[in-house]
Amino acid sequence: MKFRSLAYAALMAQAGCQAPAPQSVADSQRPPSSSVRHEYVDALRGTIKPGNFVKAEISSVVLLNPEKQMYAYCTRTTERSNPNWSYIGLGLQHDMILHLRRNDDRCHDKRLRYYDFPELRNMKY
Repeated sequence: MKFRSLAYAALMAQAGCQAPAPQSVADSQRPPSSSVRHEYVDALRGTIKPGNFVKAEISSVVLLNPEKQMYAYCTRTTERSNPNWSYIGLGLQHDMILHLRRNDDRCHDKRLRYYDFPELRNMKY
């Protein structure tokens, strides 16, 4: 990916707008690993009520910046109190969460693949 595209995407993200992901990012999709799934559940443990989610899905992990080894993925859930999808986008670098965004526009990209996420749906304290 070219530096100019990354700079533009970073500026749009800081401005609260999300540019559509370039095709090269969409092409880098890989199913989420077991460790990514479990890390996300562990991060939420104790912050939400177990059994709160009716549906839970996790997206493919995509490579945002090859030079910096920055990755991203999304989750989408429905709750008993709200049947509409709620989205969270996460950025990772060196297996550390860099940022977390509610309703991240990139999570709505039709090219992004989602997978069932029973680990989150069945989470216990």
